[in-house]
Amino acid sequence: MVMSYSECCEKFGGRYRAESLIRKGDLHKVAPGLYSDMPRWSDVEVVLARYPNAVLTLQSAYYYYDLSDSIPETFHLATDRDATKIYDDRVVQHFLPKGTDEIGVVTYKYADANIPRIFDKERLLIETARNKTKLPYDLYKEVVESFRKIKGTLYPAKLTDYLDVFPKKDSILRTIESEVF
Repeated sequence: MVMSYSECCEKFGGRYRAESLIRKGDLHKVAPGLYSDMPRWSDVEVVLARYPNAVLTLQSAYYYYDLSDSIPETFHLATDRDATKIYDDRVVQHFLPKGTDEIGVVTYKYADANIPRIFDKERLLIETARNKTKLPYDLYKEVVESFRKIKGTLYPAKLTDYLDVFPKKDSILRTIESEVF
């Protein structure tokens, strides 16, 4: 698991203990201020540890949920619209409507990576409908087709609960109903 230095100190019982684990090689330095208690880590874990309030979304989440076979060149992260701009070439930042940044956030295990903050599939479907005109047409069609294939595993009640918070919820719901269900 990739974590910040302060998280290491908290997890291992203080600075002295964290420093001794670093010296012994039980904690591995990943990047400035980031450490891992495992000898291997993934780039997605590093990016999400660097931006702990961000959530993996859209193209990145499609890839990890196997809704798309195209590997994104950058990490797509969603943040609250009042969040600080992320200046990182590896990241595409998407701003969310006020009060919707924590809805549908889950932890997901993908191969060797533990993704601490990713939208669940229902929330990802809402984000797909919200960003319909911003996504490349081919990608949008591929993802909608993938959602159609898994629609039996989606929870419609969860979708309607999530949608209650969103502005323009009726148009989002119409898009989802007409294209997926």
